[in-house]
Amino acid sequence: MSDILPPFTSLPLDPNGPPGNAWGLFGATDELGMLNLLTPAVVVAAAQEIKSGVRISLDWPLNRPTRPSYGRAPLQHEIRRRGREGRPVNDDIVSFNTQSSSQWDGFRHYGYINEKRYFNGRTDEDVRESRVLGIDVWADNGGIVGRGVLLDYLDYAERHSVPVHPFTSQRIRLHHLKGLVDEQGVIFRPGDVLFLRSGFTAAYNALPLLEQEALARRPTADFIGVESTIDVLRWLWENRFAAIAGDAPAFESSPVGGPGSDPDTVLHQWLLGGWGMPIGELFDLERLAAHCKATGRYSFFLSSVPLKVPGGVASPPNAVAIF
Repeated sequence: MSDILPPFTSLPLDPNGPPGNAWGLFGATDELGMLNLLTPAVVVAAAQEIKSGVRISLDWPLNRPTRPSYGRAPLQHEIRRRGREGRPVNDDIVSFNTQSSSQWDGFRHYGYINEKRYFNGRTDEDVRESRVLGIDVWADNGGIVGRGVLLDYLDYAERHSVPVHPFTSQRIRLHHLKGLVDEQGVIFRPGDVLFLRSGFTAAYNALPLLEQEALARRPTADFIGVESTIDVLRWLWENRFAAIAGDAPAFESSPVGGPGSDPDTVLHQWLLGGWGMPIGELFDLERLAAHCKATGRYSFFLSSVPLKVPGGVASPPNAVAIF
């Protein structure tokens, strides 16, 4: 497993492709990307994390946030009675943007902006006229199932008197993440799924309704996230994560590619378009963080199976951590 990924300095693998791409690493027609690291042996090893049977949902409710940012529509939920009045039988109809609440970004969501290419060199025409790179491929292959590891940045920041401002474009620095890894005693394994708690959902839940709605009306979607640098990209690659996720709206500082960021190291481009590494956003990590801190265990068995929408762009994670 340790030899599957070549050195970071070997990127881009396709010399005719954009910076940092790993196209062709798992074959020219591959649609799983880094999820290929979730081998049967990796999943079997991850199952050893199950000791107590405690299960914790990692999904925020689909109606959170109350008014999504980035111009996206909120959840619409209608219950319809079946048959005559008083008959205790109902259906419901649910309509939502898969990017509005907890989500996995699929490989159709974001490509290289200038080159107009998605993962493994797919074009916009490929995406529009076929189901290639659909998130249903993940579901067909068993979902994102393996070992999850939580890095509790909010707890680290509070202990080290580092200010946290979730509703600004605050950048979480790599040296803080490395310090957190050392303090938690985490030893990453190839194929791990990284989770990062910034405190965004907790801060959002504490806001009055009017202030929650006001966030979506701001001129720019300024939210906390990881800094988008070449050193962060190297760290992610060298730790051989199968996927990464957090509780913030974009994982990286938002707006993605905004002022002060390097357009050549946008995480969304490199990870989704270049490596095929899923990015999870707006996960609810509060109960998970509390349990990890109480037990001193920051790794767990993860089961996450996205919706099997043929050609889907993104999906709620339907994620559960099991200890």
